[in-house]
Amino acid sequence: MPLREKYDRLLDEYLLSIAMGYALHKELGVVDKASDLWVKVQKNMYPGYLGMAMKVLRAITPGTAFKQAADRYFYYAQTFNPSSNLEVVRVSDRQTVTRVKNCVLLNRMRDLVKKAGLEIDPKFICEADSKILPKLAEEFGIDITLNLEENGCRATARLK
Repeated sequence: MPLREKYDRLLDEYLLSIAMGYALHKELGVVDKASDLWVKVQKNMYPGYLGMAMKVLRAITPGTAFKQAADRYFYYAQTFNPSSNLEVVRVSDRQTVTRVKNCVLLNRMRDLVKKAGLEIDPKFICEADSKILPKLAEEFGIDITLNLEENGCRATARLK
């Protein structure tokens, strides 16, 4: 099987699992608890993602640390979207705006939710990120606001 086909199948399975989990959490009324658990788990994974070096670097050179965090976010975003769908504007050494246009995740989620017959809004994946990302970023003194757009989102990150 070609690598691209494997990637596509894995991505679809991953997104379908997320959609089914969200549908179940919504039905049980535990969406917020599930989001809190996601944040807790991701914070436990920080040493592998950003590490203690980021906190030290932020204390010494906050602008450089912020630039590194913004670069890592952009790199991570390329996991699901080609760089041609991403736009990054560095407003200053303490603020960036990242925009995802024609989001691959959102478009695929729309297709999967429809095929699976799930009674959920596919934009839940974007809404979840808009709740989770700010909680994760505050750990590093970064304010993030996520604004949903028709086929993507815009994230504004500011160093506190």
